[in-house]
Amino acid sequence: MFALVACRKQALPQVRVEEKTTAKGSSYAIFYPQGLAVDVVTQRPQPTDDRRYLSVAAAYTDLETDQPLDLLVYQGHPRQAKATVGFLTGVLTIAGDTLAIDRVTAGKAPPLTQLARASRLHGTVLLQELLVFAGKNQRSAGGSLFQRRALVEFANRRFAVVESLADDVEMKQFADDLLELGATNALYLDMGDWDEGWYRAGSEIIRLGHRRTHTARQSNWLVFTRPPSLSPRQ
Repeated sequence: MFALVACRKQALPQVRVEEKTTAKGSSYAIFYPQGLAVDVVTQRPQPTDDRRYLSVAAAYTDLETDQPLDLLVYQGHPRQAKATVGFLTGVLTIAGDTLAIDRVTAGKAPPLTQLARASRLHGTVLLQELLVFAGKNQRSAGGSLFQRRALVEFANRRFAVVESLADDVEMKQFADDLLELGATNALYLDMGDWDEGWYRAGSEIIRLGHRRTHTARQSNWLVFTRPPSLSPRQ
């Protein structure tokens, strides 16, 4: 579980939320974890667990099995030897003190050495659609229109979850907007009918996602959790 380090300030919220609008008028909510650890889980995170502050869907779900698609290594346990979805070129690795967004050739898995390291460190490796890599848009024009959400790496290796406020965003526009917001790397997170998520604001749980029709079929989540060493007020 990788800890996202933040400067400590009195009464600093565990998830700081900002809204930003691009030059073309697209509006986004940005969720900045403050001193939280990040992990992928396959059991639904419960808002009643006060250690958890932000939960969103991560990898795609197989429509036939209701299992995560291309979750290659899960908390140290190898699940797949190779990729099964041909169009996923983004890799999320959580291992030891590393949280990283990388790129692979479509239809290929990361090198075996990378998977073995993640397994050895009880980490997680999953594939998803890559939006931005090394400061460049990875998407071509066209495609469907949905509300969009991504895990984004900004300068100085600062990570956040970014979500569009509109429902009519296509992937290239989303990637362009993320670049304007300052993204260095960005990995898509499952949306559409699978878009249910939530974050904790004090004692209140704020629900995310506009459709939420397939919430019961979600199979995996990216969660941001208070490490055991932190008290609830930090």
